[in-house]
Amino acid sequence: MHLKIDKKFNYLIYGLIILFLTSINNYNFYNRKIFNINIVEVTGFSVKKNTIIKNEIKNIQGKNIFFIKKNYFKKFIDRNDTKDLIVKKIYPNKLIINFTPAKPICIILLKDHNIILGDNGKKLDIDTVEKKLPKISGSKNFNDIFNVINILKSSKLDYDTINEIIFFKSGRFDINLNDKILIKFPINYTEDLINYSSDLLRNKKFINSKVIDLRIKNKIIKYE
Repeated sequence: MHLKIDKKFNYLIYGLIILFLTSINNYNFYNRKIFNINIVEVTGFSVKKNTIIKNEIKNIQGKNIFFIKKNYFKKFIDRNDTKDLIVKKIYPNKLIINFTPAKPICIILLKDHNIILGDNGKKLDIDTVEKKLPKISGSKNFNDIFNVINILKSSKLDYDTINEIIFFKSGRFDINLNDKILIKFPINYTEDLINYSSDLLRNKKFINSKVIDLRIKNKIIKYE
């Protein structure tokens, strides 16, 4: 998750730069009213949420665009519903604030309620999801869950085929696939090992396997 301030120049600013370079008093240049922000656009969320955010930062209107820094937007990048935020400065006086909304990646099953985790590693304040997501059991540690899911997503294993990820106190986990196949991973799992499990699923020798146990190094145990 990151915050970036992007600076867009147009032909007008080129002319102003020339003026700057020939100006004796740089302070007066930076403080010209032409650089006071009078246009703010918020994009990324729904129209309603964009409008709410725009109202939250209405005090930015009239501020000098040169003096708007990253810290001003920190509270927005810390939002649970935000993955990334890019602020574009379009000189001389326009800001475009573009949010990338966080997307749900799993459902954490707890005793009395469930938590939907976003791809920013934070709890999302939503009750339902549009697509089927892997269920998480055995852990409520966001960091551990997020790290495992990131490795799974970057591996050859199709994340959409995962029905459940079961965490154990030892630090290892099992994966239940949608087709009822259970894959057991060791504590010292790696992305290479997950890639290997994906290869095994396509191997004819494992086509009838219900359990693939990879907990022992250099050994595969399968149950049909």
